Amino acid sequence: MLLVLLLAISVSLDTLGIGMAYAMAGIRIPNRTRLLVAFLNGGLTGLAVFLGEQCLTEVPDLWFQLLGGSILIVLGVKTLWNALGDNKAAQYDKDNSRSIDLKEGCVLGLALALDSVSAAFGIVGQGNWVVLFPLCTAVLCGFFLWVGGKYTYNVRRLNGVSGVLLIILGLFRLYPLFF
Repeated sequence: MLLVLLLAISVSLDTLGIGMAYAMAGIRIPNRTRLLVAFLNGGLTGLAVFLGEQCLTEVPDLWFQLLGGSILIVLGVKTLWNALGDNKAAQYDKDNSRSIDLKEGCVLGLALALDSVSAAFGIVGQGNWVVLFPLCTAVLCGFFLWVGGKYTYNVRRLNGVSGVLLIILGLFRLYPLFF
């Protein structure tokens, strides 16, 4: 369960940064849009867990461990790279209304779900707790968007820690293959 919670926090921290970036820019994310983003994140992550579990019955566990660990490491390196680079928030307020509507929220939700979906494939086969991962990512995504809209501070360091955590989780997933 701890793995699921740590991973959900790691892949959801970017939503905190997005919430804060929009709050600093004076762009509002209404409650219904936050709920839509969280639902998309959880739903797509749930679909990834389901499909991954289905593939697990056909693909040897060794391959899934190798693929899963590699995905988590790559996701961690990408997160670290973004944390160290020029971390500008993507512009999802296409109509410049200073509010993210439902249509714009769909695009935002899909973009935010990519990390969670990748991580879901990375932890498939890690036990029964994996089915809670989509729920954790949905709740944390909505919560971090809400908190980010209320409080503004530099989240770049948290994203760096998140990247390191993802790399460590990936290495732990690969460890049994080599030792």
